Amino acid sequence: MDDKKLETNIEEKELGNEGRAEQPGKLVEVSSDSFNEMGSINKNKTSTNIAVEGMYDTEDESLYEIELENVLEKMGYLDYENLTDVPESVKYIVSKVRTLSPEEGFDILKKAAVEFEGDPNIPELEYEELQKFGKAEDISQFNEIEIFELRTLAAMIKFHSPYKEVRAVVEATDDPNIPVETFRSYFLALLCAIVGSGFNEFFSHRVVTISVNTSVIQMFLYFFGKAWERYIPCWGISVKGRKYAINIDKPWTAKEQMFATLLFAICSGTFYTHYNILTQKVYYKEDVPFGYQFWLSLSVQFLGFGFAGILRRYVVYNPRALWPTVMTTLALNKALLDNKQDKGNGMSRYKFFFITFSAMFIYNWFPTYIINILNTFNWMTWISPQNLKLALITGGVSGLGFNPFPSFDWNVVSNVSPLIIPFYSNMTQFCGAFFAALVIIAVYFTNYKDCQYLPMFTNPLFTNKATVYEITNILNSDFKIDEKKYQEYSAPYYTAGNLVAYGSFIALYPLLIVYSFITDWELLSGAFGLWINSLWSFRSWNQWKKTFSKQYSAMDSYDDAHSNMMKNYAEVPDWWYFIILICSIIVAICVCEKYQTNTPIWALFVSIGFNFAFLIPLTILEATTGFSFGLNLLIEMIIGYALPGNPLALMLVKAFGYNIDGQADNYVSNLKMGHYSKIPPVALFRGQLIMVFIQIFVNLGVLNWSISNIKGFCTRTQSAKFTCPDAQTYYNASVVWGALGPKKIFNEVYPILRWCWLIGALIGLFFGIWRRFGSKYYPNWFNPVLFVGGMSNLSPPYGLMYFIPGIVVNWFSQYYMKRNHLRLWSKYNYILDSGFTSGLVLSAIIIFFAVQFKDTELSWWGNNVPYNGVDANTIPLRNVSALPRGYFGPELGHLP
Repeated sequence: MDDKKLETNIEEKELGNEGRAEQPGKLVEVSSDSFNEMGSINKNKTSTNIAVEGMYDTEDESLYEIELENVLEKMGYLDYENLTDVPESVKYIVSKVRTLSPEEGFDILKKAAVEFEGDPNIPELEYEELQKFGKAEDISQFNEIEIFELRTLAAMIKFHSPYKEVRAVVEATDDPNIPVETFRSYFLALLCAIVGSGFNEFFSHRVVTISVNTSVIQMFLYFFGKAWERYIPCWGISVKGRKYAINIDKPWTAKEQMFATLLFAICSGTFYTHYNILTQKVYYKEDVPFGYQFWLSLSVQFLGFGFAGILRRYVVYNPRALWPTVMTTLALNKALLDNKQDKGNGMSRYKFFFITFSAMFIYNWFPTYIINILNTFNWMTWISPQNLKLALITGGVSGLGFNPFPSFDWNVVSNVSPLIIPFYSNMTQFCGAFFAALVIIAVYFTNYKDCQYLPMFTNPLFTNKATVYEITNILNSDFKIDEKKYQEYSAPYYTAGNLVAYGSFIALYPLLIVYSFITDWELLSGAFGLWINSLWSFRSWNQWKKTFSKQYSAMDSYDDAHSNMMKNYAEVPDWWYFIILICSIIVAICVCEKYQTNTPIWALFVSIGFNFAFLIPLTILEATTGFSFGLNLLIEMIIGYALPGNPLALMLVKAFGYNIDGQADNYVSNLKMGHYSKIPPVALFRGQLIMVFIQIFVNLGVLNWSISNIKGFCTRTQSAKFTCPDAQTYYNASVVWGALGPKKIFNEVYPILRWCWLIGALIGLFFGIWRRFGSKYYPNWFNPVLFVGGMSNLSPPYGLMYFIPGIVVNWFSQYYMKRNHLRLWSKYNYILDSGFTSGLVLSAIIIFFAVQFKDTELSWWGNNVPYNGVDANTIPLRNVSALPRGYFGPELGHLP
């Protein structure tokens, strides 16, 4: 057919009473060049008929292909050469474009331009296009091609999501009749929760930590679920017309699998009170009764539930809360159970997962056991193994890790979650870590506060004789500081690496508050106001009736596709969360009063108050960037000032202060996965409560067994590497901020740290004002919280070795592949992460029990060379024993 203009007859109507322009009545000419301008992929199509405002002939196959091609281009799929492997989400959007009038699409984009303004997860070019339509005053200024683009963009936002990550792994439709809360899903979730949480607790105090994550559990759940579906009889009973059976006459569904996965995920993460129990029993040599352990754990674990209920409106239902960290779990669930997504060309996700799983399962034996240079490739130190300065700068064991090729171990590469976290987030954090490394070099080689008498980059707290600090040497029988013992012993000293990490961590808090309140004042003030109003409204009986009503939903204020689908399910009332919050606080008060904790009740409420102030900006940060940090250091500072010389009180309040935030984040990320997967909220809430309660007994049992039965547990020479580095850090903090108190540290030992509060506030003020009032010149992707957060992440023993290989992979995945090969990225990226992670974990478990637990070493050059030089010995640059007094710092008896 010749390349010529075709005429399309479109009837003209006047504007109706509804304010909508119906199909107009004039002759419109559309050429093949116009379609090429719209991004048509099939360049051989020279012409076609198009009805501009929704009047489509569905029988016209050429028209459908043209629409499909242009929607593909608009959604970012630039690498399609044919239409035989088009994602279902694209076909769905094509069907929805036809239902939107230009006026409806224009209204959608005007709202979206405001809602997603400044969103770093939307590429700049895409947001500029959104602004072009959303900020326009009238639709009449656009031509036919632009109208089609407008409707396509509006359909993507209205009926799916503006984010490529979400469109890659989340279904755009939902069937509320799919079984979810079945006996088999509960049974398998309970089994996985008991085994998985117990396993994770056992290995959490080992170097290197091994943990069973959701990828591994999903793989087992899939096989167990399919076996249950096939072999377990459908026996059951009927109660009031409803049948309860151990099996249902339906296949194991994606929703059942996701429901079971979420119940495992809620109890597989942080069990923060194990730090308190472990530190008190091992380091303070205190007899800790089980009653104290249980009630403390119960109150700490469930406090986060109450706050999670508050956060739902802002970081679960809000479509802008992307939560990049949950995409892997959703992708694997789709790969295992949603076969319709794998029709077409290319390897299926299911097959790709098991190939990558097998490859990593085999490969991990090499860096972990067979050839350790793949794990710690400190090749520059091999040139001169005894050159201490070379080791300090380039070493991977105790050095900073300035090395372009520091590791080929996925366990190291995945430290920054390179296949998951957005590139702008990881790159900003990497720049912060790189800058922190330079600061550490400056601090160490200028010998600030005599730090050259200590190793440069290692974790323990030291005395003035460069020995590891022992807290029991300065405490009395009430576990409070004995001033005489302290003056005869030593002040505590940080290595240069720890000092910079702590300073960065301190700066983070004022930076976050100042920056967030300048840039997101409307959101934060609205959130706090809404929370206060919701609490105050319960004085009214009408509000109680409303929250008890089945029609009540906290999602009513959201109109995106996924919230609209979730409105088909009953919502969890706010008062359920409030009751859990109040009961947890009551139990916490009883723990403080009944047991010898040296903790006043007001300190507990100080902890809760700080969470009230920080929790929303912290969770929004994690939901949008994947970066998170806790309130542990801030709580330590406050309680250290308020209760000096009281390490037990500091640890107790710290547990509440940190875990409220940690558990709330865990719960809301769980709720977000349920939101994306269309899991009924009431079912998820019920399952979460059960699993967290069971987790308390499992983790306490494993922890107490480990302390009593593992020889040398939490000592530096433990043969199976159960050296408890996490508890060591917790213990260090109790010494510095609890026993001694921040006043001694800030005023005398390290006065530079108190200035970090001001430095953080000034950074937040500068960048906040710049972004708020000079946004035209502000890089949309830059967040100073991420930069300083990256500085705090460079904390011993995690040097640049744990950042450099990951950032390379992150660039390739989240930048290059996502921009240039979106089809492959969407289909395989998160599956690759799942396959590698699950293969790594299962391989590590087998390696541990097969060879490492029995201390079966494989001694040869490839395993020994990384540890032959001074990089492995963590020695200081200067010898403290050469000093006339045999120690550095102030005279004994005149310590700060």
